[in-house]
Amino acid sequence: MSRSIIVLLCLVLIGCEAARESTPPSPNRWADERLWPVLEAQEQRDTEALCAFLKDSSATVRSVAALAFASVQDTLGISCLLGALGDPDPGVRGNAVFALGLVADSAALRSLAEAALNERDTLVQHAFKSASLMAVLRNGMLKDVATAVHYLERSSGQDRVRAADALRRLPQHKVNADSALLFRALELERDPEVRLYLLRALVKVRGTTAERMLRDAVRIGGTAMERIVALQSMVHTSQGLPNDTLLAWSNDPDPAFRAAVHGLLAERPPTSPQEALRWLEVLAGQAMPSAVHSGDRKAVQATVDSLCKVRYTDPYREAVRIRALSSLEQGLSDTELEAIIYSARPAVERQAGFAVLAQRTSMRMMEPRAITFNMQMAEAAPFWRRVFASDDAGLICAAAERLIFSQPSHLSVLLPRDVQERAATSLHPVRDLEAVQLIADLAAKRDGLAAPKHSPPVFNHPVNREKLRALKQGQRYRITTAKGTVIISTDVNECPGSSLAFDSLVTAGYYNGKAYHRMVPDFVVQGGCPRGDGYGGMPWTLRTEIGLKLFTAGSVGLASAGRDTESCQFFITHVATPHLDGRYTRFGEVVEGMDVVWRLQVGDVMEKVERID
Repeated sequence: MSRSIIVLLCLVLIGCEAARESTPPSPNRWADERLWPVLEAQEQRDTEALCAFLKDSSATVRSVAALAFASVQDTLGISCLLGALGDPDPGVRGNAVFALGLVADSAALRSLAEAALNERDTLVQHAFKSASLMAVLRNGMLKDVATAVHYLERSSGQDRVRAADALRRLPQHKVNADSALLFRALELERDPEVRLYLLRALVKVRGTTAERMLRDAVRIGGTAMERIVALQSMVHTSQGLPNDTLLAWSNDPDPAFRAAVHGLLAERPPTSPQEALRWLEVLAGQAMPSAVHSGDRKAVQATVDSLCKVRYTDPYREAVRIRALSSLEQGLSDTELEAIIYSARPAVERQAGFAVLAQRTSMRMMEPRAITFNMQMAEAAPFWRRVFASDDAGLICAAAERLIFSQPSHLSVLLPRDVQERAATSLHPVRDLEAVQLIADLAAKRDGLAAPKHSPPVFNHPVNREKLRALKQGQRYRITTAKGTVIISTDVNECPGSSLAFDSLVTAGYYNGKAYHRMVPDFVVQGGCPRGDGYGGMPWTLRTEIGLKLFTAGSVGLASAGRDTESCQFFITHVATPHLDGRYTRFGEVVEGMDVVWRLQVGDVMEKVERID
């Protein structure tokens, strides 16, 4: 009898073990029911509820709640987070320290320093160092080169990059005064990510030593990113780089360097017919007759005349044509540009026409003429007023960005109250949020008021529980382009709402055919705009989600118009970008194809974006 009982117990135990082994692992941590209230409090920005969760009996709940404060970033939570520094669980303490680094004021910074003296866990000690540096920078307490070098020498990982970034952001007179410290730091530095930021700092130094260092760094043979950063820095030095030098470098053997050259060329207009045609050849892929390269005037003029009569089907290529030809006297007229601006053409083409005509209008206002400035302003007013009355959110944004530094008296003429109200009425409060904010900023400046404090839209995009539970941590997606394939993975555990929204857009086929509309060399490439010009969004917004992972090379983040305004546009970083840490949602990373990312340019299309099961 006893033997039968033992056999039965063994069979029960074996069956339980088999059942345990057959239970599939949770795809992400949100399968834990205890964490849903924490996520809801994070989404609702409920600081009081998160403070209560920091006292939960479960260390898992307390840890997730502590990290949620990094997304919420409410200074009212500082006292709760300081209390969590005494939590028995090191994971809770580490997350609380991380969140404090994003919100700590000078008083909280002192409390952080005191708590760090009593910390014995090495990982939490490192978190204290990182959070302290983050708080020092956010409170404007790093004020000279020597202090930046001090942190550079005594930190590790992203903190060293952050210190170097802080150094290059110091005022020019301070960097120039202590240039010897910068030169020595650059000569000794071996970390490639840190070197990039030190090279950027050379822009603020006068003299032959800085110029020599940049020339040495840009030469063929160095790493692509160092060459690109040196190139960018040379553009912004007092010497600058002429268009013909950039055009000569457009044939560089390194594809990433060539992409950077193209990006820089796109920011500046050509200055002659021959240069305009070469510009078109490089940026639009339009092959030119050999006579054009030799400078034959008749060939140049004939080619210009023929290009004035064509239209490219690729909108980004067509935008290049519009800008190139409009820079020439015999190119597109004001009337032709207006026809483009107020047409049904793709947004990027309308933006190109606007940019040229806005520049022409501004230049005319500065020309010495036998009329008063007020009369010149009155001449310019119809152009600006028509743009603001266009009902086109992208054009309204572009116009507002150009006028934001205008005098209040000028804005009274260019953006009278009735035109402002008409523009504001035409905008969707969420989809066109950036335009809404810019119009409000202009109106306040016109009326002599302080810039308005913009609040994010009311929470409008809750997380679907069932869909999130089915989405696995590290879910991978393939982005196919003509230049190659990029594979990214998403961080569902720390950025659930963003990861799920991206997955939903991918599975709906939203990104298929969308272009990369922005490329900043040695910074980011960005795409996913429904308009194609960077001014579009969805009629919903996401909450900003901040996880522990930082913006390094290949990080995937969401573009925004401020906290809690993320939508469908995403970017991929070229290099470490510590100034984005804690400010933008980093919801994924490139796991394959970083070489492709470095080659992408404005107009490159995401032929297909798909989930990899």
